[in-house]
Amino acid sequence: MESVWFSKPRPGGGQPLGLSRAAIVRKALEVLDQHGLQKLSMRKLAAELGAAPMSLYWHVPTKDALIELCLDEVFGEFELPDPETDWETAVRGTMHAFRAIAHRHPWWVKTIGEYNTIGPNAVAYADSMFEPMLRAGLEMSVAAQSISTVASYVTGYVMAEVNFIGSGGMDGPPPDLGKLADLYREKHPNYVKMLDEQEIWSLESQFDFGLDCVIEGVKARVATLR
Repeated sequence: MESVWFSKPRPGGGQPLGLSRAAIVRKALEVLDQHGLQKLSMRKLAAELGAAPMSLYWHVPTKDALIELCLDEVFGEFELPDPETDWETAVRGTMHAFRAIAHRHPWWVKTIGEYNTIGPNAVAYADSMFEPMLRAGLEMSVAAQSISTVASYVTGYVMAEVNFIGSGGMDGPPPDLGKLADLYREKHPNYVKMLDEQEIWSLESQFDFGLDCVIEGVKARVATLR
C-alpha cells in the first residue's frame, strides 16, 4: 500500500515564499468544496497559488497524494467524543457529525474507499470510538466490526444523499406523485401506497430510522456474544 503518510514532507527552502504543503492543501480544499473532484488539477492549483506547477510536486508528490491529504484534513473537523461517553452515544454523535461534515464537503464522502484513510485525523476519528466499546466489555474484533457496520450504513446513505442534493434534487420541483401513482397503480399497488407515507420524504427521518436499526442490530448481536 502506497500512501503520502509513509513519507515526510520535504523542507520548503528554495521554494516560492509562502508555498508549503499546508498552503497547498488549504487551497485544494477551497477548490474541492467549490467545484468538486473533477475540477482539481495541479496546474490550476499552482496558478491559484501563484507558483510554477512543478513547485507543487516538491511538497506533494502526486494529485492522489494531495487528495489523501485533503481527505484527512476534513477528518480533522470531527469533535471526538469524550472517552467516558457510553459507546452508543459516542457512535450516534459521531455518525451525525459525519453526515454534517459530508454536507459541507460533498466531494469528501465520495473519496472514502477509493483513497487511503490512514492519516492522523482519520485514525484519531476511528480510534475515538474504540475506547467506549472496549470499556463496555466488547472484544476488539467485535468493536471494530460494529463500528465498521454502522459506518458502512452511514457512508452509503450520505453518499446517495449528497449525490441527490448535488444533482439538484432538493432545488427542483417536487415529483408529481399523482402521475407516478397512475403509472404503477395496477401492477404495483404497494409501491403506490408507499408514496403517501410522508416519513419517507424526509431525509432526516430516513437517516435516523436507518441509524436506529443498525445500532439496535449491533446491540442485539453484541448481547449474544456476552
